[in-house]
Amino acid sequence: MNIFYSYNIQSHIIRLDKVETNHCIKVLRNNIGDEVLVTDGMGFLYTCIIKEVKNKYAFLEIIKKKENKKKYFVHIAISPIKNHERLEWFVEKAVEIGIDKISFIKCERTLRKNIRMTRLKKIAITAMKQSLKTKIPVIDSMINIEDFLKSCNTDNRFICYLRKDKSHMFDKKIHKDRDICILIGPEGDFSNKEVDLALSEKFQTLSLCDNRLRTETAGIIACHLANIVINK
Repeated sequence: MNIFYSYNIQSHIIRLDKVETNHCIKVLRNNIGDEVLVTDGMGFLYTCIIKEVKNKYAFLEIIKKKENKKKYFVHIAISPIKNHERLEWFVEKAVEIGIDKISFIKCERTLRKNIRMTRLKKIAITAMKQSLKTKIPVIDSMINIEDFLKSCNTDNRFICYLRKDKSHMFDKKIHKDRDICILIGPEGDFSNKEVDLALSEKFQTLSLCDNRLRTETAGIIACHLANIVINK
């Protein structure tokens, strides 16, 4: 099964763009009259019939519409790592696992200054289709950690950082069926000042495991565990 993507669906006829049309018709060998699935990236799944292929565009007729709803919202706020390929890997795998929002936070020890947002959003769309999901996560531009902490009002909000005390393990503090936001620090970890500020904004400390992890690995583990624990 494959899912195609088309944004801004407003009528009973969907026009796939040239890239999606090529994949649908040339690569996968679908023909007029075949049934295919399309998502708008907003949580809706459309069952469609291929009606026409004209000027390298495929025109589909919607025969069924379904909304895929989630009971909870997973938000990872992460300091972007220096290696952009590893950052792309994080976005791809987080989308495959299940994530609703990614925020990039600028910390004292953040090494990367610029993010290729267009590239990351394309990767998110591809990962959404590959994993048969119907919603593209929100991907925010970089924001100072101080501003982010003050603006976050999620019930389940946590900060992960290196600490000797492992008493605050992941599944001990999570409230099920509630939205969650988890902070992941940069290479070199959060500064003491940043940790104190997060705690003053009612973030709770959280430990993902007993090992020291790469930033992108910690982000993926946090995303995976959040989906498991909240959805139990």
